[in-house]
Amino acid sequence: MGKSLDEIRAVAGTGHLGLALACAITGDVETGRRAVASFLADAEFPYEDLYPMAVLYDWCHDLLAADEEAGIRRMLIDGCFKRMARRGIWRSFSYRIHRYSVDIGICAIALYHRDPFGEYALEFLKPHVIDAIKVLDDVFCDGEWPEGFDLNRAATGDAFRLMWALKTATGDDLMAASPHMRNAAQYIVYCSKPDCLVYPGGNNDQPALSDRDRETLLYAAAEFRDPYAQYFLNKCPCKLFAPEQSQIWRNLLWYDQSISEKPLDELPRSRIFRGHGLVIARSAWGWDAADKRLPASWISFRCGKYFGQECHYDNNHFEIYYKGELAIDSGRYDEDWGLERSPESILRSQMFNYYRRAIAHNTVLVYDPLEKMEMGVVNDGGQKEVSFQDGISNDPETYDPGPPLLQERRPNLSWIGDRGRWDTAEMLAYAGNNLFTYVCGDATKSYSERKMRSFVRQLFYVQPDLVVVFDRLVSTERGFRKTWLLHSIIEPRLHASGRFEIRYNGGRLACVPLLPDQRSIQRVGGAGKEFLVGDAQYACGPKASSGRRTPLHFGELPGAWRVEISPRVPWDEDYFLNVMLLTDKESKVLPEVTREDAGPESIGLSIALPYQRRVAVSFARGPKPSATLLIEDHARVLFDGAMPDSVVLEKGRI
Repeated sequence: MGKSLDEIRAVAGTGHLGLALACAITGDVETGRRAVASFLADAEFPYEDLYPMAVLYDWCHDLLAADEEAGIRRMLIDGCFKRMARRGIWRSFSYRIHRYSVDIGICAIALYHRDPFGEYALEFLKPHVIDAIKVLDDVFCDGEWPEGFDLNRAATGDAFRLMWALKTATGDDLMAASPHMRNAAQYIVYCSKPDCLVYPGGNNDQPALSDRDRETLLYAAAEFRDPYAQYFLNKCPCKLFAPEQSQIWRNLLWYDQSISEKPLDELPRSRIFRGHGLVIARSAWGWDAADKRLPASWISFRCGKYFGQECHYDNNHFEIYYKGELAIDSGRYDEDWGLERSPESILRSQMFNYYRRAIAHNTVLVYDPLEKMEMGVVNDGGQKEVSFQDGISNDPETYDPGPPLLQERRPNLSWIGDRGRWDTAEMLAYAGNNLFTYVCGDATKSYSERKMRSFVRQLFYVQPDLVVVFDRLVSTERGFRKTWLLHSIIEPRLHASGRFEIRYNGGRLACVPLLPDQRSIQRVGGAGKEFLVGDAQYACGPKASSGRRTPLHFGELPGAWRVEISPRVPWDEDYFLNVMLLTDKESKVLPEVTREDAGPESIGLSIALPYQRRVAVSFARGPKPSATLLIEDHARVLFDGAMPDSVVLEKGRI
């Protein structure tokens, strides 16, 4: 490499693995012994994760004393056996399979030719890894992970770790032909907001960019010479994104400064992740400066299948960001697992009764007072519990039943063995470009068929500042109360005209409700009522009602308020229509909305916006959704046309 020992030590860092890598590169015995001594003296040794121990064992093997070598080898083997025995985690639809596979895989590589266990471990791992890769590539080929952004770090990130280890040790490159791995960087790039927080869907208690995301981008850039991943690595200013001193050794292995950059501005501003049913769009690329927020909006929309217990009941949910979190995914991940085993204990949990459920999201409720929710949670009027049926787990487990090791799983819970079992919702249509994003989601099957006949949501996001949401709901009984939800961090301002505003940090959301014609609008929240479900009050984090109280992590914004819109007159079929304008916090500007219905079968709007812009939209009434859009700027037509009735990928994608 042409560098001295001191230079290599400087770029490898002073952590255990940095010193071990410096030793492996230079052969310096003193550096290697420092790595071993520091590792064995660490207060956290032996580690919960096995792979750091396995890497050090491999890189410094020849420097280990006989008792050290035997002791570490025994811990590696014992740790692997414990992981192999935990059958419940060998589900290809769970992030845990990647967390455990990387431990066992790297241990197997380190022990290969040194202990018969190495070969045995690889044989054990092979069918599980093959099945897990099928899930990644056949179900989530766009690069996303369905259990949320936080758990993507322990799924895609660990999958990259294992695949790089196998490539280095065996020459087999499992990444090269993988569409999921090729697109993994796109998921991180699109999920990131200007303030360095990220898409918070699913169980997520670390909703900010981290060095684990940087690690995944390092792998992606190195494998695919991805110019956008390289740009993100080089330009992202987020402090938590920067690696800790103990982790900078990764740069020595994977950072390649010869990879050219391409600015994110060259990417489409909208992208669909089809497997999860997730759309993310924005008005501009970039990050906030230390003294100034980027004037850019960011939205997400989720409507898709169910994939497991870490997922939420959030179909047809959207989030809106402009200079701050305005329409949020509310609640907090309190890690109350175990409480679900008892109807008495589960009723104390904010996580189970609120955070995971539809009531915590910007979607709709249809309240049937006789509905009994699975697991005994409080009836929120929302989407049905899918993860359990009659008290038995209903989560997808494997892609297919496969070889004997996988056949121990329940065949009816394999993805291809029971197609359609988890089809709770469908993205009917999507179109995205640098002018607008349109989505249409059908979440009917997310709700009990005893109360819901149809719930279709259509959403327009016209860059940079307009969001229009149109919903058609048909209930089985007109007496079931329907409620449209919008969550916020601080108290919304309700005005006598019926409109409302949400202000947070530097941004403002001004909403003009139009349908139902006769409606009630109320605020719910405030001290002691932040997470109200019916008459049940819940608290999270440091005040968790379950008693499992932990401090909030950086970037966690549980919220405290929501707006509820309901029809005053009950009908089987109801329409909700809301127009939202995004502005700077100090602004008092409102969208000027005029109804321009073309007849009884359609609903039309003309929306006058700041700076001599106008948007006209129309929606069809009835069971077959359709929409049109007109965008004018200073009377110049930028777009005029009908929306598609299917998913249309962005330009350049296949």
